[in-house]
Amino acid sequence: MLEGQVRGYPATLFHLAAVHRGGRYVTDVNYYSVVVLSLPKALPDTAVSVHALVHSLHTDPFPPRAGSPVHLPSGRNPRMIKCSVDPAFAELVITEQVGRMTADAKMGWRLHQNQMIGWIKERKPYEKVVGLAEVMADIVAEFPESAWTARLHHGSSAVWPEEQRTDRP
Repeated sequence: MLEGQVRGYPATLFHLAAVHRGGRYVTDVNYYSVVVLSLPKALPDTAVSVHALVHSLHTDPFPPRAGSPVHLPSGRNPRMIKCSVDPAFAELVITEQVGRMTADAKMGWRLHQNQMIGWIKERKPYEKVVGLAEVMADIVAEFPESAWTARLHHGSSAVWPEEQRTDRP
């Protein structure tokens, strides 16, 4: 495990073994390289991933109560899926550019409270995991200002109180 800063965000990098029992074999183990970035404030639980990453899990690593995963426009290679507790927020932040960046990195990522959790398949050298962290910071940089200033959660348009706001890094 490594801890540090990536482009101003506190970051934790590690490897993870996900164990699934009762699959085709008695026990399946999938290995991932994972990055957790701490964001300046909480955002609605949202996830987007290259389909192949979540397919092998036999379950979707999506936010609870987020509804059914949605496939991003067909014809995309690789296939991508997304899910959010706030579909309007997801539409705001999962742009064509963010989808392309996610696909190019062959990764999945999830927003949970004030954390962005990203993963790639297999145990990669830490230089590659640092590269994943940099892509994640680039994705966060693509989020429009309105993603940080208003909560669209479940269709509401409540604005963040000024005393809770911090400027984006």
